[in-house]
Amino acid sequence: MKHLSALLFLGALTLSAAQAQQNFAAPTATTLVSPSPGGSATTASAKKLSNSEYKAQIRLAEETLKTSPRDAQALLSRAEAHVALKDYKEALADYATLIKMQPANVELYYARGTAQLRADQLAQAIADFSKALKLDPNHQASLLYRGVAKMKLDNYKGAIPDFSQLIKLDPNNAEAYEYRGICYSHSYQEKLAIPDLEKAAELNPEAAKTLKRYRTHK
Repeated sequence: MKHLSALLFLGALTLSAAQAQQNFAAPTATTLVSPSPGGSATTASAKKLSNSEYKAQIRLAEETLKTSPRDAQALLSRAEAHVALKDYKEALADYATLIKMQPANVELYYARGTAQLRADQLAQAIADFSKALKLDPNHQASLLYRGVAKMKLDNYKGAIPDFSQLIKLDPNNAEAYEYRGICYSHSYQEKLAIPDLEKAAELNPEAAKTLKRYRTHK
């Protein structure tokens, strides 16, 4: 069997997209208030706190918001903690408030998009990543996770341009090659899939697992 769909029996393809969803670097209050252009695409996780620490973070933010209801740092801190606790409805409400306050802030759309992605609200996530990219076409993290959201909707052909653009911006992004390779496979373009998976494996030993499964089951 040549097609990479053989990997589905091992869960490899589903896992790749899921890992990207779970492991992306959550934007912090600092980066959101003072966004930097062209946010880099990475899945390096921010320091994880305990649930009790996140709850304390929410209480502290709410104390500030009692007297300063439009305090951006407090809103961001609370939203970040709600996302970590999987309280997505509350987080999205805070992000909506922040976007009203700062409608041209790229990082806010990206942050809300990641929350939507975690909540499996995929169409909404894509819309937010698209808004971020309209403001900054080179925002790498939004390209990566818009592609991931499209993959989760089985829109593999639609995801390919996002990963291709990311590769242009960051030629050493192993994830972009791996996910594009998977998308090419699902689009029945094995001749394009294999070089991408090989490049991903060259850049990141973890990606070699996907390539190894393909070679074993082709």
